Amino acid sequence: MSAHLAIRSERLLFPRTRELTPDDPVVGKTLLVRSTREPIPARQTLVLTPIVSASDWLRYEQARIEVEAEFGVGPEEARAMVRAVRDRAGLNLFLADQVGAIGYFAVNGAARLQEVDIFPAWRGNGYGDALLAATLQHLADRGIETVIIGADEDDWPLGWYRRRGFTPIARVTLSRP
Repeated sequence: MSAHLAIRSERLLFPRTRELTPDDPVVGKTLLVRSTREPIPARQTLVLTPIVSASDWLRYEQARIEVEAEFGVGPEEARAMVRAVRDRAGLNLFLADQVGAIGYFAVNGAARLQEVDIFPAWRGNGYGDALLAATLQHLADRGIETVIIGADEDDWPLGWYRRRGFTPIARVTLSRP
């Protein structure tokens, strides 16, 4: 997989994204890739259910309010975030039982993961691995062999993704304010 495709996936989300060099001193976002063919060992099993109905969206919104509160984001701003996710063309969003959510969109035969969350009450029990395992299997069953994800370089998920077999492929500017 080329870095160009990973950067393209980021620009679909954030059009002003620009590539950073490996030695650029600013904190950026690392784009990582992984094959769906290599399973992730998980102690738990989760079922992915597409978010389609109004009640599904309400459940997701309530969970998102709880997640965002940890970052000082109020309920109205969290609801706006959910509306933006709902309106994003091409995003497939799933609830993972009652413990989390994950989304993806297709990019030239690969999948870009977005909105990866284990809800607060369920964290620390191996559900993150289960969420990734279920998602990789879901994508592999649909013929998608490569996944792309972005992680801010100053945040803990970057190391977590690396430990789960994701390989850095490019650096780009941060998308957050």
